[in-house]
Amino acid sequence: MGFSTSGATAILFVGVLVAVGIAYPVVQTAHEERTRAMDDRDDRALEMRNTAIDLETASYDGSELTVNATNTGSSTLTVPATDLLVDGAFVADGEWTGTVVNGTTGRELWQPGETLSITVTTDDRPDRLKLVTEYGIAETTTEVS
Repeated sequence: MGFSTSGATAILFVGVLVAVGIAYPVVQTAHEERTRAMDDRDDRALEMRNTAIDLETASYDGSELTVNATNTGSSTLTVPATDLLVDGAFVADGEWTGTVVNGTTGRELWQPGETLSITVTTDDRPDRLKLVTEYGIAETTTEVS
């Protein structure tokens, strides 16, 4: 074996080491990101399984609509992440006249077993209401008294 063969082998070996040295951190980071994403997905799925609401009453008095719902699951929900649809139209959190959680105004956490009351000013009597939690769990009613 001559020097040219040994030299070429050494150059190829160094090239392989450099390539592996560059590729390994990239592969390691990609694996960590994938693992983190799978853990986040599993956490969201668990929260979805532990979330349940009961849309108890919806009443309209000619100018204001009041919706009462109870958190019947075991997940703590946030009021700003809860969405309300009135006759298929999204009513943003900023358009709500007020919210009350278990008799206390201004609370943002909606604990299991507590009742959330949302008040919205509207001119028309709604036919259909839908309340959606931050985890996508929804409850719909067509009974507005």
